[in-house]
Amino acid sequence: MTDDPRRDAVVLWLAAHGVPPIADAATMVVRMVNATRGFEVDALALLNAAEDALAQAAAGGPLTGACGLADAGPDHPLHGLARAAVAVDVLIRAPDFAESSGHEALLPLPSRSMRHYAASEPAGCWALNLVLVARGIVPPVTGIVPRTVFRLDVTDAQRAAALVDHSTHEALAAFTNLERIESVLARGRDALVGLSRNARAFEAWTLLAALGPTTRKQLMRALGLSRAGADIQARTLAAARLVGLETGGLVSPALPGSSPSPSASLDHGPLCAAAADLDIAMAEIDRLLTRGLDKRN
Repeated sequence: MTDDPRRDAVVLWLAAHGVPPIADAATMVVRMVNATRGFEVDALALLNAAEDALAQAAAGGPLTGACGLADAGPDHPLHGLARAAVAVDVLIRAPDFAESSGHEALLPLPSRSMRHYAASEPAGCWALNLVLVARGIVPPVTGIVPRTVFRLDVTDAQRAAALVDHSTHEALAAFTNLERIESVLARGRDALVGLSRNARAFEAWTLLAALGPTTRKQLMRALGLSRAGADIQARTLAAARLVGLETGGLVSPALPGSSPSPSASLDHGPLCAAAADLDIAMAEIDRLLTRGLDKRN
């Protein structure tokens, strides 16, 4: 994982404000990358406002109603999306969250100027998405709220369509990612089953499956190992042909061989519960989309 101050700020905040499973994972990443740089005051103010909006037990406003989620109770498959919509209805009144439309601008060139569309600077939508992750409201989907829902120059129906379409896209992406991770984990289990020291090596493999290439120093911090211990686990993974050991101590997942094992099924793996929740939510989103098409026709 490369050095990134934005990542540092996100994982530090999640470690301090997330529900236990989120906070525990974020704390591990904080330790792993030695994160020290938190959010600035302005960003923290946006996060506080998003937390307050999400905590309100409001009945919802125009967006919630336009999405057809006004009656989505705690047991509803899209309760998380409904809470997000309620929060948007609260936050859109705040200037730090309301999004403005983009504008045409002139791009100066050596011999002439060219018109192009310049998007507006992002407002506080990111803060609401991060709070939704921290509260575990829409696991394992991140970024379900698009900037469009905070636009003041579009209709409620257009904002609702943007929210439903965007959340559908993100749910599908999350499902694909779960399938990928489950397949990678299964590959690691098969490769390490006959090796010594496989317990800690599989822990290292789970980190690589989720986070991608890491350094041996980062593995050492994440797993609480000595330098020698991290080196042993990296070499164990390399001996199993799961990773490549590169210069600078980088440990990178290797591509599967020419005869990879069959894809693991999400129905039986450790991620099956998350996949099942996604299936239910996606089916409910399909119902909302179908109802919207019926109304337009």
